[in-house]
Amino acid sequence: VGVQVGVGGISGKAMLLACGAILTLFLMSPQSAWSTGAVPGDFQTILNHRSNALTIWNYTGNQNIYVFDFPGLILQGRTFNRLTQMTEQVQTGAGYPRVLSNEELLAHMEAIRRTQANFAFGHDALVSELVQFYNLADRDKIELFPEELVLRDFLLGNGLIKTWRGFYQALQPDVIILSIPQVQDKKADEPRVSELAREAIFTHEISHGEYYTNPHFANYCRAFWSQTLTDAQRQLFLKFLANYNYAVDQGEMIVNEMQAYLMFTPDPLSFSASRLGVTEEELEKMREAFRKGKPPTRLPLR
Repeated sequence: VGVQVGVGGISGKAMLLACGAILTLFLMSPQSAWSTGAVPGDFQTILNHRSNALTIWNYTGNQNIYVFDFPGLILQGRTFNRLTQMTEQVQTGAGYPRVLSNEELLAHMEAIRRTQANFAFGHDALVSELVQFYNLADRDKIELFPEELVLRDFLLGNGLIKTWRGFYQALQPDVIILSIPQVQDKKADEPRVSELAREAIFTHEISHGEYYTNPHFANYCRAFWSQTLTDAQRQLFLKFLANYNYAVDQGEMIVNEMQAYLMFTPDPLSFSASRLGVTEEELEKMREAFRKGKPPTRLPLR
């Protein structure tokens, strides 16, 4: 079920409600793709996994990282898009973080020419950010999608958050939740995800997990941004990220995205020298400078 606004005379709001109704039935069925528990998996196990059902991994390379491995882009989007809009993008209407209503989220996606399927191909969030998201949604009486509520219940059921006097509290605020899609052919309402795209999304997102949970690596990336890259190169990264609707005034997030795109996104459809606005030689020089400094991480530096 896709959010294809205005197709065949169906309004965006009607299509949104239809998506919710069908996916709610899906979630309630005995064959639901959702699972309340996580299974351990190393890098290659997760990368090579193929399934038509959602798998929630606890990454053995860093047990503070959980990976939601989705069998479809719309299901992934309905779970994480609204959260990602709040934490990573320019705020809509207000100058402070808030959770968009269903109508506002649909309008925002229309404005940037995106759907639930292609709003973002992977996601990352700290448990502390998820607590803020659910508390703000409750405060503003935002009707969340069933998928967003199942994610909340996973956090509650696995001891990552708790409720106290009507508020959510983080029990493990620095745990990171990632999401990636399965390999799939192009569908009427979802784009293709190739094996290379899945690898790029997974390595990109796992590098965010490394940044959040490895302070030595995060410090290295901050120093690389401020001391190794030139002013011109930093401006190119800011322009590149702004084109993807990132809030470029969030300095910590920009450093995190810089390292993920520069070193851990091996798909030219997502990141390349031409997309950044440099020559292949200059891009390789930046990558070599990153490697030469010996960043304190076990992630493969291509």
